[in-house]
Amino acid sequence: MFCSCMKLRHTVILGGLFALLSLLTIAPSSSAEPSALDETPSAKEEKKPITVPAGTPIMVRTVDKVSSSNKAGYRFAATLEANLLAADKVVADAGTQVYGQVISVKSVGRGIVVQHSDLVLSLTQINIEGTMYPLQTGSFSEQSTGVILKRGSVTIPKGTLLQFALTQPLIVKK
Repeated sequence: MFCSCMKLRHTVILGGLFALLSLLTIAPSSSAEPSALDETPSAKEEKKPITVPAGTPIMVRTVDKVSSSNKAGYRFAATLEANLLAADKVVADAGTQVYGQVISVKSVGRGIVVQHSDLVLSLTQINIEGTMYPLQTGSFSEQSTGVILKRGSVTIPKGTLLQFALTQPLIVKK
């Protein structure tokens, strides 16, 4: 009886091992089509470039105050006021962070003459889904005029709505 129990036990163990080996060796071959379960998220979401054409208007709202007292090169932050579109596809949502810079500042005239200051801004970068993309836009220019002993300056307060236009296409991978 002891011997037959041992044989039965060995048979069960060997049968189990055989079944396990059978399952392991029946793996799909490399030539089989992958299933949806086999795909990684990055394989499903291959990013394709989307081009926003030159001339596309970009409406932004300033996050920082910018004035003619800032020097050329001063960087400022803004957010998209409306979705940025390319062929009816949303490339960047309203509220997306945008960065710009003071291109030039010029003060003209002093004393008892009419005087004015010029402030020229341009957008330089946009943060789309954590990736910074360079922007090339036309400039936004503002001029202030002062009269008789009053120095004119230009101030663009925080929250001001500004419009720019792309001068070069923006290519975004989405």
